[in-house]
Amino acid sequence: MVTTILFGLYSAGVAIVLTLIQYFTGIDRTSTANWFAWLNVPFLVLFIWMAMKERKQEDYGGTISYGQCIGTGTLVGLFAGIVIAIFMYVYFTAINPSLVDFMVQKQQAAMQAQQMDPEKMRNAMSMMKSMFIPFGVGGALLGSVIFALIISLIVGALVKTNEGESGVKAV
Repeated sequence: MVTTILFGLYSAGVAIVLTLIQYFTGIDRTSTANWFAWLNVPFLVLFIWMAMKERKQEDYGGTISYGQCIGTGTLVGLFAGIVIAIFMYVYFTAINPSLVDFMVQKQQAAMQAQQMDPEKMRNAMSMMKSMFIPFGVGGALLGSVIFALIISLIVGALVKTNEGESGVKAV
């Protein structure tokens, strides 16, 4: 369990640093922000792989099943998601509260371009503004767990020990 917490914290740390880089450079208000968030993926893959390898050696005596790999990776995502969700709440409310208004204005411009009814647009904007932070925080947590699960399904197939295979290999 300590291994998954540790690697979850590492993953969250990378995500937080990337978010702060976006904020301080102004990337968060450009189209570049869409792909910039994907820079966290190689680190998440690396941390999940490292957590699986460490648990294989230290917790499971050199052998690890596919299910244990998936559980390990998903726990890494869960712990990372919890930390990221807490950070995102602080980010949206204290560090960069104007981002919510920016996103609402961006969506409003898109609705105006589609010539949406003004009354419907006002209702949508008020709902979006009130739900942005809860969905952003919840999405960070849920998205982290789901994404870690998907990565674990792939990486676990590579790390798992096949049936009958010993954890100690002959030289």
